[in-house]
Amino acid sequence: MTSKSSVKIVTRRSPECSSNIVVDNITYHVQTEDLGKKTCRLATRIYQRGEVVFSRDLDYAHLLKLKNFDEKLQVMMENQHKSTTDFFVREQAAKQKQKSHYFEEAQVLLKKGDGKSAIILLEEALTKFPGDPFLLSYFGCLTAIVRGKPREGTAICLEAIKRLDETIPFGSEFFHPVFYLNLGRAYLKDEKKQEAVNAFYYGLKNDPDNKDIHQELVKMGNRRKLPLPFLKRSNPINKYIGLLTSKDRKK
Repeated sequence: MTSKSSVKIVTRRSPECSSNIVVDNITYHVQTEDLGKKTCRLATRIYQRGEVVFSRDLDYAHLLKLKNFDEKLQVMMENQHKSTTDFFVREQAAKQKQKSHYFEEAQVLLKKGDGKSAIILLEEALTKFPGDPFLLSYFGCLTAIVRGKPREGTAICLEAIKRLDETIPFGSEFFHPVFYLNLGRAYLKDEKKQEAVNAFYYGLKNDPDNKDIHQELVKMGNRRKLPLPFLKRSNPINKYIGLLTSKDRKK
């Protein structure tokens, strides 16, 4: 899976220089403020969900003797805010590019049937990007299948989904199909067929035509029949009727 990096900047200026930036669907808040003449420092902090993920300070003692101190300080603050924001965005984009290389190489190894090398590669990636939900999901799946540790693998896959929802609180469902595909495969290795089926169908909620999930269901003999066979599986009518019948079965 190739992860593309996208950057969107949404700025809401205030006297303290604050803005929001969105990198790969993750929102960060950037705040720059004057710590006071006692320290003569400008501090820029970048927050994700209330926690500081990056910081940079700058000394402004050389401005104190200037007549237009306030004006110069404001300009310096704005420049500090912008340069720190730009640097952080570039760093995140660079990390994302490196991460995609790990995914691409792991996929090549898996296609060659070299699962052992693929999982070692993902372990290396996790040392550079600890807690990354995408890396965790694939690592969990391979832990179950390649290393034969299904319980450990399913636990990792579940943790990956939890981290995904925490990292991307809005829109994380877009990535659910591949996460639940990995989880379902880990459950299958643990011979938990019903849990696997549930995971696969949950993945289909946001991608009804996902070929990988359908292949797994076909192999299991658990692909549900279409309510209206003459319409495609992705047709809104089939999806709506399927949702209704699914709710009826749960009652």
